[in-house]
Amino acid sequence: MADDGMLDWLGAYAEAGGHLVLGPRTGYGDHEARARHEVTPARLVRAAGVRYDEFSNLHADLPLRTAPDSPLQLPADAVATRWVEGLAVEDADVLAEYDHPHFGRWPAVTTRRHGAGRVTCVGTVPGRDLARALAAWLAPAPCSGWQGLPDSVTVATGTAPDGRRVHVVHNWSWQPPRPRWS
Repeated sequence: MADDGMLDWLGAYAEAGGHLVLGPRTGYGDHEARARHEVTPARLVRAAGVRYDEFSNLHADLPLRTAPDSPLQLPADAVATRWVEGLAVEDADVLAEYDHPHFGRWPAVTTRRHGAGRVTCVGTVPGRDLARALAAWLAPAPCSGWQGLPDSVTVATGTAPDGRRVHVVHNWSWQPPRPRWS
C-alpha cells in the first residue's frame, strides 16, 4: 500500500536516473489499504510499461526461463514462488518468462527505460536463484557487501545507535561453513 505522493515520488526517482524495482502488488492498495480503482501498478503504468489485473497463488515453485535477447541470464534452477502476476506488457522489454502452459502467457520480469532511469517489474516472489540473478543484473559491480558466501550462510548488516556497523552472520546448516568469502 502507498499513497499517491509516494507512488509519484517512485516514478520521479526512476525518471531522474534511479533504477526502480517493483514487486508483486505494487500500487494495489491506497494509503488506507483499500483496493485502488485504477489500472495497476497505480500511477506507475506508464513508467513501468506494464499493467496487471490477474494473479494467482502458487502451491509449488514454477520454473522460469530467460526471454529471448534478455540481458538477464537465469540459472537452470530459477523459480517463481508463492505468487504470479499477469503482467500485460504495454511498452517494456521481457527479461524472464514462466515455463508453464498457462502462466507462460505472461512475463515474470520486465524492464523499461524511464527518463534517465529504469523501472523493472518482478511479477512473482523470487526463488533464491532468481533473486541472485536479478541482484547480479541490477548491480553487476557491487560496491560493498559480502561476496562468495556458502549457500548456508546469510549476512544482515545494519547500523547501531552509536553509528557503528553491525554484521549478523547466520549459518543455517548443522555443519560449520568453510570460509571462502571476502
